[in-house]
Amino acid sequence: MSEGSGPRSGASRPQERTGPLTGSLVVGFDASPASTRAARLALELARGGRVRLWLVFAHRVDPRLAEPRTEEEVITPVRGAAKAMEALLREADEARIPAEAVVREGDPATVILQVAAEVEARMILVGTRGLGSAARVLLGSVSSRLVADARVPVTVVP
Repeated sequence: MSEGSGPRSGASRPQERTGPLTGSLVVGFDASPASTRAARLALELARGGRVRLWLVFAHRVDPRLAEPRTEEEVITPVRGAAKAMEALLREADEARIPAEAVVREGDPATVILQVAAEVEARMILVGTRGLGSAARVLLGSVSSRLVADARVPVTVVP
């Protein structure tokens, strides 16, 4: 190799993944079909590795609701997701994959990023609701915000 060509001594190279995956995987979960597919992909990635799976459900409270909120107003958004999360946690347990559910009130992208930082996640997985570009501009997109703001890889599952 001539001088000046090829990799330089000490130059950083991308790390190649060898062996089983380790660390924490965070899944943004809202019980939608796409988030369920993201959770199942996380389960597959976790098999055979030393991985802890974190299922994160964040719900926004309608600001138009007057305080104080009733218990029913707080619990209702969580019920459907909780049931689906329980099934996924059982699946993880059967596969001997450590898994936990996190339910918090707040903006979903913000909550997912907070949990990812807290658990030092290696990766975030989320489903996409399939919003078109016009709807994404008007409504915002959790997956778009995660891709833009996360400090770890983000996998968006259709």
